[in-house]
Amino acid sequence: MTDTASAPIRLPIGTLDGVAFDVVAWGPAHADVDFSVACMFEHELGGAMGGGLLALDQALGGQLARLRAAGAFRAQPMETLLVTTPPPGVTPRAVLVIGMGDPAALDGDLLRRACRVAMREAIRHGATSMAFAPSVLDAGHTDNAALDMQEVMLDGMLGALRAEHVLADAGLAGTPALRHCTFDVGAPRAQAAGRAFAAAFARATAATRQ
Repeated sequence: MTDTASAPIRLPIGTLDGVAFDVVAWGPAHADVDFSVACMFEHELGGAMGGGLLALDQALGGQLARLRAAGAFRAQPMETLLVTTPPPGVTPRAVLVIGMGDPAALDGDLLRRACRVAMREAIRHGATSMAFAPSVLDAGHTDNAALDMQEVMLDGMLGALRAEHVLADAGLAGTPALRHCTFDVGAPRAQAAGRAFAAAFARATAATRQ
């Protein structure tokens, strides 16, 4: 059992289709979930990986940076890398890295697509819990006000979740096992991110409650 004194900040933002969404102050290497997703660009603005993505790379023995440098994983848009047997220093049971291409070309549509891929792959993996880290700040992309990140990420996640349930209702796939979806944030931004996500979630799901 996790010691509550050291437990990360966790802020609920809403529930849809049996999946509880929240914000937690942790990184992709330490997310206590079945399926942790991080994004990675072809390179970093400023030249150095940082934050949660750097911690994940270090926990994986530097393999993300090595694979990208060798061209084995180029981190091109929507290219994926799945780690199914993470080492002991990695908390999640599996890790998916989604390529995001050139950080200078980042826009809302790319981030939305990454969220849709993350949700669909978590469901196909049979995960009951997942976490998502956009890794935008980790790549040195600091001016993100125009991206409307909370709106865009929720649009991608909720749209993919609904599509998977429609598929299951049609008898073309099993019912998703997923019950928990977390957005990773840094501790200093957790409260503000929680409020922004909760407001965006309320707007995104308003139509379904009418």
